[in-house]
Amino acid sequence: MSQWIARLAFSFLILAGLLFYQAYREMNDPTGAKPPVWRIALYCLGAGISIGLGVRGMRERHKMLTDSRDQRDDRNQ
Repeated sequence: MSQWIARLAFSFLILAGLLFYQAYREMNDPTGAKPPVWRIALYCLGAGISIGLGVRGMRERHKMLTDSRDQRDDRNQ
């Protein structure tokens, strides 16, 4: 599971940016229509979860890189 999170880390961050942008667009609608508050909250919640998964994926990715370097160094000694 952590390999998939590591592979999709940057996609999660892009998705978070898109969700924040969508919430911003809904709040600043030029027509003056007020969107439901729950929809904006849901966009922000989804963006927050996506940021969390993206950060976790980057951490897993760097952890895997560090582990593989350590294994190579152990073999060379």
